[in-house]
Order: sequence, then structure tokens, then C-alpha cells
Amino acid sequence: MLLLGIIFLIAAAALIFADFRIYQKKKEYLSQINYYKNQIQQIEAENEKLKQGIENSDDINYIEKVARKELDMQKPGEKVVGFIMPESKTQLQTRQNFWTANFWASWLSGAWQWLKSKF
Repeated sequence: MLLLGIIFLIAAAALIFADFRIYQKKKEYLSQINYYKNQIQQIEAENEKLKQGIENSDDINYIEKVARKELDMQKPGEKVVGFIMPESKTQLQTRQNFWTANFWASWLSGAWQWLKSKF
């Protein structure tokens, strides 16, 4: 009777373990399905965009738009104006912080910690 109980417990444990592995595989496959569904949606959207481009390939306004935007072309006699954007505050602060004592103190501290870790 005890032997039968032990065999039953071992069989139950094996079934629970197998069920857990199946559950993990199911989650993995569902994740892959969702990934591929997203990929399909992106590809279909790009396909639609390309179809519209093909339909508009005879339209002179569309051709001009593509030439200006993607090929940086201009009509004869036109001048292209470019704008230089101001630096962001973080870039400006980094440049200004380069000359402060705190910047150098933190840099030296980091270098010292690196040397200590090597020796």
C-alpha cells in the first residue's frame, strides 16, 4: 500500500512538472505569435505606403515632393535655406561643467576607483 502511494506521488509530481513545462512553452509561443502579428502589421502598413507611392508615381507634384524631400533637389534659381538649431540645455551644461572643479573631482574619483579595482 505504501509503495502504491509513493508511485502515485511520483506520477503526480511528474505530471505537474510536465504541465509546468507545457505552460512555459505555451507562453513562449504566444509571445512569438504576438511578435509576428506586430511584424505583419508593420509590413502591411509599409506595403500600403509603397502602393500609394506607386499609384502617385505619375503625379508631377508627388515626384517633386520626393525629389525635394529625399534627394535634396531644388528647382533652377531656388535657394535652399538651412537652419542651425541651438544646442540643448544638457549639451550646453556638459560643456560648461567640463571646466568646473566638480567635474574634475568626480572624474579623478572614478579613475581612482578603477585603479583600485585593478590592483
